[in-house]
Amino acid sequence: MNTEEYIISLRRYFHEYPELSFKEYKTADKIEEELIKLGLKPERITETGIICDIRGNGNKTVAIRADIDALPVKEENNIEFKSKNEGIMHACGHDTHIAMLLGVAKMFSEEKNINGNIRLIFQPAEELPPGGAPAMIKNGCLDGVDYIIGQHIWGNKEMGKAYIYDHEMMSNADRFVIKINGKGGHGSAPQDAIDIIYISAHLVEMLNTIVSREIDPQEPAVLTVGTFYSGTRFNVIASHAELTGTVRTFSREVQEKIERRIGEILNGLKETYKIKYEYEFEKGYPVLINNEEVSKIIEMNAIGILGKENIIHPKPDMGGEDFAYYLQKIPGAYYFLGGGNRKKNMFSPNHSSTFNIDERALYSGSLILKKSAESFLKK
Repeated sequence: MNTEEYIISLRRYFHEYPELSFKEYKTADKIEEELIKLGLKPERITETGIICDIRGNGNKTVAIRADIDALPVKEENNIEFKSKNEGIMHACGHDTHIAMLLGVAKMFSEEKNINGNIRLIFQPAEELPPGGAPAMIKNGCLDGVDYIIGQHIWGNKEMGKAYIYDHEMMSNADRFVIKINGKGGHGSAPQDAIDIIYISAHLVEMLNTIVSREIDPQEPAVLTVGTFYSGTRFNVIASHAELTGTVRTFSREVQEKIERRIGEILNGLKETYKIKYEYEFEKGYPVLINNEEVSKIIEMNAIGILGKENIIHPKPDMGGEDFAYYLQKIPGAYYFLGGGNRKKNMFSPNHSSTFNIDERALYSGSLILKKSAESFLKK
């Protein structure tokens, strides 16, 4: 089996047996099994987090990271290797990340003279804040590492292209929870109640004006209310509501302003409507900022593999990624690898139930990681 076939076969295995964040036990076992077959010595440093060093002849060490968890999504693809774990799916492509990094391991394990050291990082729980990266860092995954690189497959970006970001790449990814209590009553007598659905609907409208009317239009920011739970019956005025949402920003100043303004709006509603409320703003993954020098080296190698015409420099993305924690510690960079193919009806966004990729992208992804790591070791 050549390297490309090896990567595809592993991708299909991991796709078929996805596991949720912090519960990737069989996934971790399989990763260790494959690394041992390659003559390597993996080390479990968290319950499901693995590092594995490939030692060469130099002092420098480059880490390459893959995340390994899946999502609570029911797969709707009609494929031979469809998820066998009901309600769980590799809908974000982490199955491909594992397989591509194992492909890198295979290629390096077959070489005799490596000009330095490679550390493979298989990280759990990227999908579930606080994420798996902080625990991996705490337990030593970056000890002795000079640089770190990683990539993310993207289902609705074109296969054969790499999307490179020299500096800011992904945003702060924060979450808020708001619980509001009023006074319930009969639907026929609103004058005797404090109507929480009405007040909460007004709140949603007001929250959406924070970004549109209070943030500089040249500052990227998103506020989205994702859930709104209230009410029990058609003729009952609800007394309780719970709303959750996300805030995405790049600037700490904007992040803090939005957090503060949500609280101020709630205080205003409290005074106006005599409600009670609880408000929690949870700071999630920080902004992901690439090291420009590292990004340039990745780009140079991606050009060599994909061609200059297939290198894209997009605007920063409002998604979040716990790879950002690694970049707060050491120089490194992250990039997107296109995996979509419209002609094959494979162009669904990440996290969708029909997410799938053109597997021809995978060998190229492994090569970009391997060649980039070699460039750092020669530096």
